[in-house]
Amino acid sequence: MSSEKLLAEITKKYQDTYQKRTQKSREAQEVAKKYLPGGDTRTAAWFEPYPIWVDKAEGCRFTDLDGNKYIDFHNNATALFLGHANPRVVAAVRAQAAKGSAFASPVPVVIRWAELIGNMVESVEKVRFGNIGSEAVMMAIRLARAATGKEMILKMEGCYHGLYDPVFFPSNSPGIARSALGDSIVVPYNDKEAAERAIVENKDKLAAVIVEGILGSGGNIPAREGYLEFLRKVTKENGVLLILDEVQSLRLAWGGVQKICGIKPDITTMGKFIGGGYPVGAFGGREDLMQFFNPEKLKIWHSATFNGNPITAVAGVATLEQLNPGVINRVNKLGESFAHGVRAVFQKLNIKGQVTGMGTLYNLHFSDRPVIDGKSAQEANKKLLYLFYLGLLERGIFSAARGMYNMSTPMTQREIDTLVKAVEDVLSELKPAIENLWPELIGQVSVVV
Repeated sequence: MSSEKLLAEITKKYQDTYQKRTQKSREAQEVAKKYLPGGDTRTAAWFEPYPIWVDKAEGCRFTDLDGNKYIDFHNNATALFLGHANPRVVAAVRAQAAKGSAFASPVPVVIRWAELIGNMVESVEKVRFGNIGSEAVMMAIRLARAATGKEMILKMEGCYHGLYDPVFFPSNSPGIARSALGDSIVVPYNDKEAAERAIVENKDKLAAVIVEGILGSGGNIPAREGYLEFLRKVTKENGVLLILDEVQSLRLAWGGVQKICGIKPDITTMGKFIGGGYPVGAFGGREDLMQFFNPEKLKIWHSATFNGNPITAVAGVATLEQLNPGVINRVNKLGESFAHGVRAVFQKLNIKGQVTGMGTLYNLHFSDRPVIDGKSAQEANKKLLYLFYLGLLERGIFSAARGMYNMSTPMTQREIDTLVKAVEDVLSELKPAIENLWPELIGQVSVVV
């Protein structure tokens, strides 16, 4: 049997199993196609043949329309640090909803929300709230341009900073304006020499360097030791602002990756869990920079209908008041247990799989070369990853289809052990196919990052 035919046969087997378990999701998808393009309104949540449609959720589990239950290691792209329907968050939202959900005037709870963020992130002397991480990035870049009088941005290959054209990844995506491509310089992630050369050569044009605390959607690749510290040093020496995108990485420590590295970026972008499961984006930084948004001076306009809305604010406060360094460290240990367990499975089965990440943010890759940056993550075997993903769904494990896993506070070691066991079961089942289709993936990777 040819490799193509064997792969098609195995893929059909896994897809058929999935479709038999999720008939109501399939029906919902067909109805949705009447009103949404392809039945979809969130590209990152889509996978073939159709995504799971959710009925209800609580803690670290959810149930789909067919009654199948899953442990949620996706957590809505890291946004649900406290899991689903956290009682204190639900109570706060209900109480606020009864008093009103949106006003054209501020509400006092926003003050407490800002205070909690300032207490958590040392570099954030002042903060502003928006509705998504993309907005936070867009406004951080606008601030950098206004403050420096320069326009270009340096970004790293594989870093995802949301939907704003100049920093969208990949840069050659359809619909990205050619003019936007000229606004950015791109260098490899974790490459100090390339970054320094680009900064020094373009310092008179560069408003800011923007970088993720951990290469998130690009494969959860941590910054190499000293990389972020180096960027802070070189940007400061050359009069370029440093924007640290902590939309995902803020959950890795009380104070984010910048606390771990001991650096102070000029501007930090945030989102995800600080909204308690509701739409949010935020950015903050040095007092002098943030004064550009002071309405008494009004140098930069930043307004949206739901900025600082009371529903997200009370959910954010209820979430942040339940977090502290001890809570974050406990969940980080669960993540480390997951990484250790899965690496042991790869070794036991003699399969060239890799786990990248840190704390509560991890990614699985199947590659015979070390995954160290966005390029190597993209080149990993996606066909095997897809089969692996469907196999885990059958066993009640939900994650991002791209191989991303993150943990939440309702989880215990029991959920981690269940996940690791499922990984071993699926890979044991798939190993004969791996040996036939991808023999290069049998063995041990020389270096695991």
